[in-house]
Amino acid sequence: MKIAKVLIYLITLILINSCSLSKAAKYLKEGKTNQENYKVTFPFEVNKGWIILPVEIKNKTYKFLLDTGSPTLVSKELAESLNMKVIDSVNAYDVYNTPQQNKYTRIETIKIGTIDFVGTTALINDFNATPMWSSLNVDGFIGTNLMQHAIWDIDFKQKQITITDNESKLSLPEEVIENKLFIGVAGLPSIAAEINGKKVWNFLVDLGYNGDIVVPFSEFQKQTENGKISDFTESETEGVTGIYGNQSTTRQSYTGIINEIEFGNFTLKNQRVYSEQYLGKSFGLDFFRNYRVILNWKNKKIKLIENKEA
Repeated sequence: MKIAKVLIYLITLILINSCSLSKAAKYLKEGKTNQENYKVTFPFEVNKGWIILPVEIKNKTYKFLLDTGSPTLVSKELAESLNMKVIDSVNAYDVYNTPQQNKYTRIETIKIGTIDFVGTTALINDFNATPMWSSLNVDGFIGTNLMQHAIWDIDFKQKQITITDNESKLSLPEEVIENKLFIGVAGLPSIAAEINGKKVWNFLVDLGYNGDIVVPFSEFQKQTENGKISDFTESETEGVTGIYGNQSTTRQSYTGIINEIEFGNFTLKNQRVYSEQYLGKSFGLDFFRNYRVILNWKNKKIKLIENKEA
């Protein structure tokens, strides 16, 4: 299991659980694209498994990580170098109840490909506080509050992304894997899936987590006790790192094989999954990189096209 979604997963918890949720939600709905009737395709690079894109702010190019499990972020250094004005702040706590003030700024224009996204709210974050993120040498994260203003076609096989405002501009086969998106705060997308016939809600669609599928700990335990999951291993892992510092804790975890996971109109067979005490549920990069992924916030749909060997 790659415990790599530490920072962003916990920021998501902050937004969902913060007493200032309504204020955060207001800011994170803002933004739009300057262009209409557009379609643009551009390549992306992969660094340690994550999708890295070039973006342009004030005529200078920066590297941002693409993440569907987070709001948009900018590094403290970038915010300072561009004299980004703090528009508001909120006191928030991480999973270990460690408090810190989180500051918001607004990126007036950020160009991705040839498309200008304007009025995007971003959280200012100290990436150096978490070595995992500082080692990537990125200046920010393209989050869902920006992504929700376009349709994203992510082709892992070709290592390219197409963004458009009209899905009919995309060349899609007649038969695709399809599931409904549920849109949360900051445009965070989630889905429902059935695990051995049991419906489980709110799996985060998380391209910022470089693991596979994370199943709710309580549900995994229940199904092992009922004999529905027999092929699994149990272990103890180091607890996740809070965004404001480390905590030396160990947690119970499982790695196992699920006989059937129903993803919309498609059934996954003998799927390896992970489950950890107190960790949320998600479909991560290791799952999605096997597909071409189309995310449409307007129609609330996710579509997958399997990457087949030539």
